[in-house]
Amino acid sequence: MKQKFITKKSGFSLWIFFFSFNLNINAQSYVNAESGVLFTGLNNIKNGSNASIFSLKDDLHTPPSSFLRYRAGFLLKNKHNFSILYAPLSLTATGLLEKDILYDGEIFKAQKKIEARYKFNSYRFTYNRKVFNNEAFEIGLGGSLKIRYAGSSLKNNEFFKENFSLGFAPLFNLFLNYDISEKVDFIFFGEGIATNKGRAIDASVSGKYLFTKNIHGNIGYRILEGGSNGTSRYNFIELHFLFARLTFLY
Repeated sequence: MKQKFITKKSGFSLWIFFFSFNLNINAQSYVNAESGVLFTGLNNIKNGSNASIFSLKDDLHTPPSSFLRYRAGFLLKNKHNFSILYAPLSLTATGLLEKDILYDGEIFKAQKKIEARYKFNSYRFTYNRKVFNNEAFEIGLGGSLKIRYAGSSLKNNEFFKENFSLGFAPLFNLFLNYDISEKVDFIFFGEGIATNKGRAIDASVSGKYLFTKNIHGNIGYRILEGGSNGTSRYNFIELHFLFARLTFLY
């Protein structure tokens, strides 16, 4: 209940902020909400320098889950797109382990019921600038500051261990828009970065339909992929999303 309240409060706060901003600078402001179902393709975790690597897909079962994402922003001079994203994500996996797991200094024994929780809450401040625009095709380039609160926990009838942390990362982004018809567009938007310590990729393709001048809808596919390979912490994910999005412009 608390998580739902925070989610609704954050989305409402974004709407109020950009509505006020729009009144002040007379830009094209918008808010949107996205939801759908996500599937786990990969989620490998290690917590501790000598800990075990285990999978929330193969060692435990993570069922398909619903999700929500909120974005609010404004388009200035039909060229400069500024936005804030709030994307909470929480998964729960359960099952019986087939092998012992060393996690955060404790051994979770095989053949005992266990529950794992995975959280990856993302906040992003994004700027994208149109660098090419003709009657049918648009290209935009930009960057984002990503703030994430992420980690995992394990619980059985003997132990409860968790490890969550706050992290920051810059991302590059690419926007492509192709006008199929007067009311239908094909859109690609991707953000990502790669280093020797890890990578982060969030990319989507969708079809957009203009219901009215101020209400747009999207249906599409998103992949969230990447992770980090640290000395004491290891996590790589591959999550697949089928989503629908509704955008209001004002």
